Amino acid sequence: MLHSRTAAQPFAQTCQQLEQACGRQGYGILASHNVGDTLRSKGFDTTDAVTVYEICHPGHAAALLAADPALAAALPCRIAVGTHQGATLVSLLSPLELLTALSPASEVRTTAEQVERDIQSIVEAAAA
Repeated sequence: MLHSRTAAQPFAQTCQQLEQACGRQGYGILASHNVGDTLRSKGFDTTDAVTVYEICHPGHAAALLAADPALAAALPCRIAVGTHQGATLVSLLSPLELLTALSPASEVRTTAEQVERDIQSIVEAAAA
C-alpha cells in the first residue's frame, strides 16, 4: 500500500518538479506541510527535510464522493517528499488500494484506478 521511489534530484528540485507535475495532471495542491520544520520547532532533533503535499483533482473527488460520501475521510491524496541518509524519497499511499479497501462500489474502483495512474505519473515526473 505504501509506495516509495528514490528521486534523481535534490529535495528542493524534486518538490518543484512534483508541483509542476500536479498542475500538468489537473491536480491542485490544497496544502503543503513542512513536517521537518514543524518537528524542529517543537524541539525534535532532525536534519531530514519532509514536505507532505495534499493534492486533489476536483472531478475525481466529486465522482468518489458521489459514489460513497464516507470517502471524504480518505481525501485529499497525499504525496510526501523527504530526505533520509542523503537520498530524496517520494512516497504515497496507493489511492487504488486505500479507496477500494474502504468502499466496494464499482464506481470507486473505476475512479481510483484513474487516480492511481495520474499520481504514479506525478511521482515519476517528480523523481526524474
